[in-house]
Amino acid sequence: KTSIINGSEVSRLSVAIQGQPMFPLLQIRVDELPVVPEQLKDVALLVLYHNLESHPFDKPHGEGWLIREYATLEGLELLPATDTPYRAFPVRWVSVNDDAPGWEDAWDIIDLADVNDDEEASNRFFDDFNRYRGTKVGGYPTEIQHGAGIQDFVFQVGSEEKVNWMWSDNGIGYFHKSPEGIWTFSCQFY
Repeated sequence: KTSIINGSEVSRLSVAIQGQPMFPLLQIRVDELPVVPEQLKDVALLVLYHNLESHPFDKPHGEGWLIREYATLEGLELLPATDTPYRAFPVRWVSVNDDAPGWEDAWDIIDLADVNDDEEASNRFFDDFNRYRGTKVGGYPTEIQHGAGIQDFVFQVGSEEKVNWMWSDNGIGYFHKSPEGIWTFSCQFY
């Protein structure tokens, strides 16, 4: 199952990491999710911060992007407002039951050799299954150029017109969390 939205919430919080101005690209109140990934079971609020200057492609957690997890909402306070070109948009999560992996990621689940050898089956794989490009929690990452990796996948942030957010050329940012608690970020775009 997957939780998807029609936009990303961007609240009036700010933070600086290593001297770089950051803003909250996405906040997830886990109690609002219809589907909660295992990696978020002990989290009440997750905030994804992003560098205001540029996309931190190929950077580790804490360098141009940062995820903060809070076990409780008690005691949390809004930080001062930061002027950004992005528009706040409230999250409205929707549960879906038909999210499917892309071609390359599906190979991690099942051998698709027979599908690959059958044109009709191959066409059905691409035409008959839903893949959600927007911001979502859980399910499968929506690949653009190649497999995004289903292992440890937690959420993706799509390019969202309503908030004026875009990963390069209509891309998607993918966020994974290892069993050891290490967050990783990757991005694909056209």
